[in-house]
Amino acid sequence: MKHLILIAFCVTLCQLAQAETKICERRFKVTVNYQAPNFVPDVQKGGKGLSFDLIKAIENRMGCTMTLNPVELPRAFEDLKSARTDIFAFGTSDEQWSKSGRFIPLYKAARLLVVSNSIYDPKKSIQDYLKDPRIKFADQTGGRFFYLPSESENLEKQRRVIRSPRPEHLYDFLKDGRAQAMFSSAVFNKYFVDIKDMHNKVSFVRDPKNKIEIGIYVSKRRVTPTEFQEIRKIIKDMQIEGAFRGIVARYVYPEDLTYYEDL
Repeated sequence: MKHLILIAFCVTLCQLAQAETKICERRFKVTVNYQAPNFVPDVQKGGKGLSFDLIKAIENRMGCTMTLNPVELPRAFEDLKSARTDIFAFGTSDEQWSKSGRFIPLYKAARLLVVSNSIYDPKKSIQDYLKDPRIKFADQTGGRFFYLPSESENLEKQRRVIRSPRPEHLYDFLKDGRAQAMFSSAVFNKYFVDIKDMHNKVSFVRDPKNKIEIGIYVSKRRVTPTEFQEIRKIIKDMQIEGAFRGIVARYVYPEDLTYYEDL
């Protein structure tokens, strides 16, 4: 009898050990916006940047390999639409993207209006700038990530918007006067204002009433409902633990972290 109990105990230990060392054979293809600060090539580490750090954090928790494929934003949209990728990281909830992918929000943060100091007036509200017909806005091609639909449509009708698929070009537009204002995220803003030395050229109007929901899109065709639920649970656990906040804090000004919100 003692031998039977001992054998059963050993079998249980072996099963637990196997469960702990279980290897995930699923490989996820993750499309990321290749532009800094989302993704920056790095020979030694394989990459760096916000998207890289966030995806690697999820990969470490999940145990499955996530291979990053950095592309421009329009290509990322086509990859998700054509089921050439499992996950897109990172963007905001968008009607067109949601046709091909399920959105999982990671965190929410206040968007901000970047205004050229040549027209900046601390007494003006965001709406004042939007209504001023003399002000041209810069926007990124590939999705309405930082603009409300009505804002984007009105600016388009009034021919007051200039676009580019590359976010660094938008800051160049402000720098050379082709545009005077633009909506952006705290992450993009810190990176480009720092590297382009624009601290004395632009001012910021933060918009906590319209926070940007940042998240990932999971392919409806390539990722099973079970896999989707597993990814969502891992993300929820990391939100509760404050893991995403710690990562985002590396990429924003301290004032912006005030408006950070886990979801």
